Amino acid sequence: MATSRVRLSDVAKAAGVSPTTASFVLNDRCESIPAETQQRVLDAARRLHYRPHIAARALATGRTRRIGIVLNQPESFSTNDTYFAEILAGIIRRATEHDRNVLLLSAHYTTWRSLFADITGGAVDGVLQISRFVSDELTPALIEAEFPLVCVSFRTDDERCLSVDCDNESGGYLAARHLVELGHTRIAVLYPGDVLSWGRERLAGIRRAVVEAGLSPDGLQVRAWDEKRLPEPTWVRDAVEWFRTLDPRPTAVICCDEIRARMVAEMLPVAGLSVPEDVSVVSFNSTEISDRCIPPLTSVRQPLPEIGRAAVDVLLERIRGGTFDASVVQFPMSLDIRQSTRRPRCAASTGASLIKATGKTRMRSREASGIRSRTRARKDQEHGE
Repeated sequence: MATSRVRLSDVAKAAGVSPTTASFVLNDRCESIPAETQQRVLDAARRLHYRPHIAARALATGRTRRIGIVLNQPESFSTNDTYFAEILAGIIRRATEHDRNVLLLSAHYTTWRSLFADITGGAVDGVLQISRFVSDELTPALIEAEFPLVCVSFRTDDERCLSVDCDNESGGYLAARHLVELGHTRIAVLYPGDVLSWGRERLAGIRRAVVEAGLSPDGLQVRAWDEKRLPEPTWVRDAVEWFRTLDPRPTAVICCDEIRARMVAEMLPVAGLSVPEDVSVVSFNSTEISDRCIPPLTSVRQPLPEIGRAAVDVLLERIRGGTFDASVVQFPMSLDIRQSTRRPRCAASTGASLIKATGKTRMRSREASGIRSRTRARKDQEHGE
């Protein structure tokens, strides 16, 4: 025989409180309610096996307690892309700590307007958008609608855009500086183009490292890929053939995407170029994809789970109506050196000179800093006298 559903009023009566107080406690809006009263309500709900009516609660509070996650590349799960897996692990763990559910949404709706309608129509309280395609119309529409949104691993030029990302410029700098210090003077770069923020910033960091080493940034060989689709075998064959036929051929390549970097590293030997003897390869993300490549790839590391957790914190604060001192939360990057990079086979003397020059520049910088510090100290002493 069916039993009647336990109602909120039943919990309130059992706990000796009003239905309003019981509602506040069970919906986590109980900051001003004494801890002893909160515990009575929770104990009564547990004893009566109370289950909140999701639709009724959403109607009463205006909140679903759900976070939407828009995956711009849902196919990445079929390619075992650990970038998405690690970010999602951080998001789900943090959402659970905040007693929130997550709803996975694919960006590949028939039209972006259908996805926009689902997101803003009450399915979720806010959304995390992971990665971005070049022709993205959803992000600006959500920003314009003032719907709670946090962009993960990218940002737009709109000052209202909240994002959690890495310092991509410094990541590109670390990759290029490592190669320059090994003696590489001819470097190729594979990246998604300047339209996407992370691609533009990584290339800027690479150029900065090259300029600091006394090389011309015009000497970089740069090739952009189409970020609207996942890498295919034809892409890697074309990229390797482009690299192989460059004259003079670079001795190193920086690939700003980990899966593409692995594909390039695996295809180069097929084209007669061994890694790292003929070509050094640097990737980004430094997940198990780079670690298990043959040879293991030197890679710029992003703290992906931490990015996911921080994105949840920022989104929940945005849902609560909080304000932010800065629109971008940035994490530092680091470099994991593995077996895919080494000194070029015939390192030119100019390469060694560049390394020495770079070292002298840093030494002069430190000396200048010391002089400035001593000068300030003398001035302070004279002022004190």
